[in-house]
Amino acid sequence: MLAMLLALMTLAAAAFVPTAGADSGCTPGTLTLPSGALYPNGIARAADGTLYVGLVTSGQILRKPPHEAWQTLFKGSDTVFASTTLRLDERRGLLWGNSPDFLPTGKSRAHRIFALDIATATVTRNLVLPAGTMGNDIVLAPDGTVYLTETKVGSILRLGPDDRDFQWVLRDARLAGPGGLGASGIVREEDGTLMVANFGTGKIYILGNAQQVPRLREMELPRTLENPDGMGLAPDGSLIVLENAIQSGQGKVLRIAEPLAPGRRVIEVIREGLESPVNLTITAQGCAFVSEARIRHRLLAGHEAEVPERFQIHEIPLGIR
Repeated sequence: MLAMLLALMTLAAAAFVPTAGADSGCTPGTLTLPSGALYPNGIARAADGTLYVGLVTSGQILRKPPHEAWQTLFKGSDTVFASTTLRLDERRGLLWGNSPDFLPTGKSRAHRIFALDIATATVTRNLVLPAGTMGNDIVLAPDGTVYLTETKVGSILRLGPDDRDFQWVLRDARLAGPGGLGASGIVREEDGTLMVANFGTGKIYILGNAQQVPRLREMELPRTLENPDGMGLAPDGSLIVLENAIQSGQGKVLRIAEPLAPGRRVIEVIREGLESPVNLTITAQGCAFVSEARIRHRLLAGHEAEVPERFQIHEIPLGIR
């Protein structure tokens, strides 16, 4: 009997073929948010695996340490009433977020950017954006500089480590969009090059080193994207783009290899069948954690009351070896 058991165990071990997820240290799966946590958007991940998740219509910020239940890190406040992006500056212990009054239910509030001390869960920075503008997504530079996409006017703003207010990097009509939803996801290369998506027009633009004279050029793609939203860089340099897809509802996770190379790029679909994928964070092992907002019903006339029963974060291997 023992010999038979050992033989079966040997056979089973020989039959096991590691998946791409196993190679990359990434296990495909989903994390369901607690009841009442609606429309996840902003998402960040610490080096120890702790996840931080913000919401579209609430200033509440959730935290999930590895192998533990969801916790409330921050309950929100009068000036932090949404977190449509979260970016963690772990070196300085700050969690930066964008707090726009995107779906106002009463008197409109000023759109803001905030920084939360993750050790004390207290707001250390809170900046009101210029009148007529609304922030969308954030990317951080190693020195702590914050780059913000501004979606109404169609611009990029910058906040240096010692700056009291945001400075304009670029205003360009190509970053504006129909309905006031233009510039969305943003990533930064090591040399300072920025890549910015336009949610409304479905295009992606490349901005040369922002410290020099800004020059914007369109990335050549084989098709127009349906509401490109959050973006991130994979360990191999590929650009990962979330296709929000408001009208079709067929949200996707896309990969564009060598995004800065000249000529038409190739779009690879990594995952499809998502409902309003909006933001993501990517690990050094090539694992994407994607927030699925499921908020398109709020943007389609006649469907406003169809609130989904549950909301999830998806863990998706990017297949990086």
